[in-house]
Amino acid sequence: MKIQLVDIDKAFKYYQINDINYKNRCYKCIEDINTIEDFNIKTEEIYNILYNDKTFKIDTLWKRQNIIELFGEQYNPFVTSVLVLLGYKLHEKNMIDKNYSNIQKEIYRRRVKEALTNDIYVRELESIRISQMIWAAYFINTKLIEVGRLQYEKCENHIKIHIPSGEKLEIEKVFNSIKESKLEIEKYFDLRNAEYRCDSWLLSNQINDIIDSNSNIAKFYNLFEVQDGPDAKKDILNFVFNMRECDDYNNLLEDTSLQRLLKKQLLENKSIKIGWGKLKKEVL
Repeated sequence: MKIQLVDIDKAFKYYQINDINYKNRCYKCIEDINTIEDFNIKTEEIYNILYNDKTFKIDTLWKRQNIIELFGEQYNPFVTSVLVLLGYKLHEKNMIDKNYSNIQKEIYRRRVKEALTNDIYVRELESIRISQMIWAAYFINTKLIEVGRLQYEKCENHIKIHIPSGEKLEIEKVFNSIKESKLEIEKYFDLRNAEYRCDSWLLSNQINDIIDSNSNIAKFYNLFEVQDGPDAKKDILNFVFNMRECDDYNNLLEDTSLQRLLKKQLLENKSIKIGWGKLKKEVL
C-alpha cells in the first residue's frame, strides 16, 4: 500500500478542511505508513475491512478501544484520520451510483468532516477515536441516510435508527423524521415495510424510571417496545458527560438535570442498561 500525498490533499479539499497543522500530522502519519512495513500491512488490512469487505467485519471494530487493540501495537494515532481520508473517492462514487440528492450529499460530507474534526477540536483529543473512524466509514459506504433529526441504517432484516448528538431530541422532529424516512428508505435502500429498531442509552428502562415523564427522552422512549441490553455506563460517560472514562464519579459535571440524576445513579452503583427498542407499529 503506497499512499500519495496528493490523494490526501484532494480529500481535505473534498471535506473542506483547511487546517495546516491537521494536514501536517496526516503527512507525518503517511510517512510512517509508507516506511514501516508492519504498519503499512496492518493499515491496508483495516482499509480493506472499512471499504472492501462485504461480511460485516467492520462491525467487529467497535470493540477496539485504542490503536494497540486495533493494530496490535502502538503506531501513529493519526492513522484513524488517514484511513477516513483515503475513502473519499469511494464516498464520491457511492453517492453518484446511488443517485443521492444534493441535500444527502451535503449531509454526508458534513458528517464525515465532523467525524474527522470533532474529536480534535471539540474534545481536544490526540487523534480521532476508532468509533469516529467507523462512523465516517458508514457514511462513506452509504450505509446510512439522514432524514431530519434521525439517521437510518440498513441492516440485514431491519432498519436501525441512530440519534445524532448535538441537538435536542424534540418529539415533533422525531415524528417528522420517521414519517419522511419511509420514502427515503424505499428510494435509497429499496426496502419497504421494514421494522425499525434502536439500541441506545436514551431507551434505558432504568433512566426512564427516574426522568420527568414529559421530557423529550421519555417521549422518545414511549415510541418503542424496550428490553434491557448491555451496561450503559460507557455510553452515558460519552454522550452525557463527554468523557471516555472516569475514575471517580464525584468529579462528574452537574450542569444539567440529566447529569445530576445520572451522577447520583452512578455514585450509588445503580445498574443502568442500554435499551433495545423496537418501534411500535402504531408509530409507523
